[in-house]
Amino acid sequence: MRTSADIRRENLRYLIDTKFQGVNNRIAKHLGVQPMQISRVFHSGESARNVGDKLARKVEVGLGLESGWLDQDHAKTDDIMQKYNSLDVEGQLAIKQMLDALVIRRNG
Repeated sequence: MRTSADIRRENLRYLIDTKFQGVNNRIAKHLGVQPMQISRVFHSGESARNVGDKLARKVEVGLGLESGWLDQDHAKTDDIMQKYNSLDVEGQLAIKQMLDALVIRRNG
């Protein structure tokens, strides 16, 4: 059974993969924390750490997420949203424009 620590870890990995191209150091720099603080979340053994409350809230504030976001199961977001979130700003804009055109066409 997945624990709350597992959910936070999975959500942090999801954020790193979708918003920071899978690079732990990028999110650490963005949040103003030491890279090792992020890396230890994904270690196994004695050096492993959980995403504590302080780090969880820092991630949420730093990424503009609602409080408690990391505590909810977002790592299993559907495939389309994962692909969309992995695009750069220009790619996301292109997808939004295509969707808008489809909606207008369907409703028009």
